Amino acid sequence: MRHQKSGRTFGRKADHRKALWSNMVSSLIQAERIQTTDIKAKELRRFAEPAIAWAVSVGPLLSKDQEKRTDEEKTRIVHAMRMAQRIVKNREALNKLFGELGPRYASRHGGYLRIIKKGFRHGDAAPVSIVELVDRPEAEAPAK
Repeated sequence: MRHQKSGRTFGRKADHRKALWSNMVSSLIQAERIQTTDIKAKELRRFAEPAIAWAVSVGPLLSKDQEKRTDEEKTRIVHAMRMAQRIVKNREALNKLFGELGPRYASRHGGYLRIIKKGFRHGDAAPVSIVELVDRPEAEAPAK
């Protein structure tokens, strides 16, 4: 019985799963839109939302000048970065998370991701979804 064992295992060992979620969250932060299976998309929300929430919690402090921050504010920023770093191992993704996404979602209280069902994958007919960040700036359409 799996009482009080939350989360899907996906037939992977714990280390493999941890690396999978870390890489998917990093990819989502860098690209702001990724395509994956429905089940992974739903499970990804459990890891990406808290990481973004740590950046949002110090969003107003990040927009302040570094010289004007108090020691307590610097400590809060370092703590939030270390907590988010448990999930986001990629340095560029972590910098983008705290540099762009934290201030962008400062006025938002949760619900940072959108899951859009796309259809079925060609090879194995697995249901596929697109996971994207809400309120992201739209990319310019290529000129024809």
